[in-house]
Amino acid sequence: MPFYILDSNIWIDLSQGKIACSDITGRTTVKVALAPFTLTELMRGIVKGGETYFQRNRSMVKCMASCDILELPKVFIYKTLWNVAGGVSKVQPGHYKTLLEMVTSSGSHKQFLRLAEAPRSVWKRMSELDSIHEGVLDKELRSLVKLAKGASVKTLHVNMARTNSLSGIIPEPDSFQEKFSAAIEFLRSCVIQVRRGANALKNNRGLYVDNQLFFYLAAPDAVIVSNEDFSGEIKVSPQKNRIIKFSDFLLL
Repeated sequence: MPFYILDSNIWIDLSQGKIACSDITGRTTVKVALAPFTLTELMRGIVKGGETYFQRNRSMVKCMASCDILELPKVFIYKTLWNVAGGVSKVQPGHYKTLLEMVTSSGSHKQFLRLAEAPRSVWKRMSELDSIHEGVLDKELRSLVKLAKGASVKTLHVNMARTNSLSGIIPEPDSFQEKFSAAIEFLRSCVIQVRRGANALKNNRGLYVDNQLFFYLAAPDAVIVSNEDFSGEIKVSPQKNRIIKFSDFLLL
C-alpha cells in the first residue's frame, strides 16, 4: 500500500485553515507518513509562533496523531543499503511521537515548553530548536558550496556512495544511484545552480530539507506530496512520478 509523505507546506496550509484535517487523514484508504525533518521545521514554527498561534498549531499536530513517523533519512539509507536498523542514530521515531503528544496534551505554549524541557525529556533544548536547526542548515549548505567547487557532477553518486559506507565497505555506486535516483538528481541540480552563482545559504535554505525527503523514494511505495514544483530539478529519475501535488493527492 502506498504511503504519502507530506511536505511542510501542506501542513502549514492546514494550520492556517486553508485545508481541513479530513483532506489529509480523513480517508482510511490513504496512509500518511511524517518525515523527521518536516516535523523539525514545523516544531520550530510552533516554538517561534508562541501563545498567539499555539491553539491552531495544536490542531495541526492533533491531525498528525494517526500518521506513522519515518526514520531519519540516514537511518533509512543505511537500512536500505545494509539492512542495518537504528544503529546510526540515537533519535528514533518514538521520540517524535512523544514530542507530538507533548503538544496535544498541553493547553498552552508555556505548558508545552515546560513538558518538552523537563529534566528527563530528550527535547530539553526545545526553546533553542530554531537556532539549532539553522546551524544544521548552515553546515549542510556550506558543504553543498564546497561540493559545488570541487566535485564532479557526473561522479556525484560515487561520492555519495562513499559517505554511506559500512565498516569500510562502499556500496556499489551505480546501484546506489538507482536506489536514490531522485535525491541524487536533485542534488546534482543544486550543485549546478550553486556553480552558476546561486546563493543557497541566503536565498534557498530549504534545499537541504527537500533533498532529504527524496531519499525516502527508495521505498517503492513512498510518494512525496508537495506544492513545490521540482520538475526542473528532477527530470530523468523514474521516481519523479511519485512526486505529486496536493491537488492530485485529494483525488486519490
